Amino acid sequence: MKGKRMSIVQIKAKYRDEWVILAEYHLDERNEPISGVVVAHSKDRDEIYSKQMGIQKNLCILYTGEMPQDLAIMF
Repeated sequence: MKGKRMSIVQIKAKYRDEWVILAEYHLDERNEPISGVVVAHSKDRDEIYSKQMGIQKNLCILYTGEMPQDLAIMF
């Protein structure tokens, strides 16, 4: 996989207020990502969801900004 592993702090600083797809990610004890390799990023959530469909790896999708109060998240 191309790209280098970055911490979540680095990812949030570099891709501020964007949706990010991570591969080769590590989780903490609460199952929250702490590092990973960015394979795609965009301000458009739908674009990220479309891109992840074509990637055949275990992935993690996260948003690096503040979640709006009216947004519901389902897993």
